Amino acid sequence: KQHSNQQLQEQQQEIAQQNLSLQELIAIQDKLLDEKEWLVKEIHHRVKNNLQIVMSLLNTQAAYLHDEDALDAIRESRHRMQAISLIHQKLYQSENVALIDIQEYVRELISYLKDSFSDIQRIYFDLQIADIQLDVSQAVPVGLILNEAVTNAIKYAFPSMAHGTVTVSLQYTGSNLLALTVADNGQGFPEGFDMLTRGSMGARLMDTLTEQLEGALTIKNAGGVVVTVTFKQQPLADTIA
Repeated sequence: KQHSNQQLQEQQQEIAQQNLSLQELIAIQDKLLDEKEWLVKEIHHRVKNNLQIVMSLLNTQAAYLHDEDALDAIRESRHRMQAISLIHQKLYQSENVALIDIQEYVRELISYLKDSFSDIQRIYFDLQIADIQLDVSQAVPVGLILNEAVTNAIKYAFPSMAHGTVTVSLQYTGSNLLALTVADNGQGFPEGFDMLTRGSMGARLMDTLTEQLEGALTIKNAGGVVVTVTFKQQPLADTIA
C-alpha cells in the first residue's frame, strides 16, 4: 500500500510538472503572438506614414506646376495613394490585422473623394455595401477600382453643373461570389466608344486590377455609365490561418 501511494505521488508530481511546463509554453506562445501582432500593426502604420509622405511630396510638386494635365495626373496619383493608405490605417487601428471591414472603408473613401472635389454637393452617393470583410490582398485592388470608377463619375458624368446620383454597391451574387458596381445616371459615353481600349489610364488600371482579383470587368452604357467587377471572395478561414 505504501509503495502504491508513493507511485501515485510520483505520478501526481510528474503531472504537475507537465502542467507547469505546458503553462509556460502557452505563455511563451501568447507572448510571441502578441509580438507578431504588434509587428504587423507597426508595418501597416509605417506603410501608411510612408504613403502620406509621398502624398505630401506630390502636393509640393504640384505647387510648382502650371500645366493642367500634369496637375490632374498628380491629383489622381494622390487619390490612389489615399485609397491604399486608408486600408493600412484601418488595419493598424483594427483588432484584426488581416481583414478589412468594407462597409466602413467605402464610407471613408467616398468621404475623402467628396472632400477632394469642389461643388460635389450636387452629386448624391447611394452606398449599398453588404457586411463584408476582405483580405488586404483583395481590399487594395477593390479600393483602387472604387477610386477610379467614382472619380471618373464625379469628373465626367454630370457636366454643366447637372445634378445626379452615383450608386456604389458591393453584394454577394452567389457562394463567395461578389459583384462590385459603380453606376451613375449621367450622360454616359458616346455610342460605340470602347472604354477599355480607347478610355483613360483609369479604365486600363481597373482592367489590370480586376485581373489581380481573378475577376471579370464590364463597363457599359445603361442610363449612364455602369462599371461592374465580379470576383470570388478569398476564404476567410485561409486568411486567418
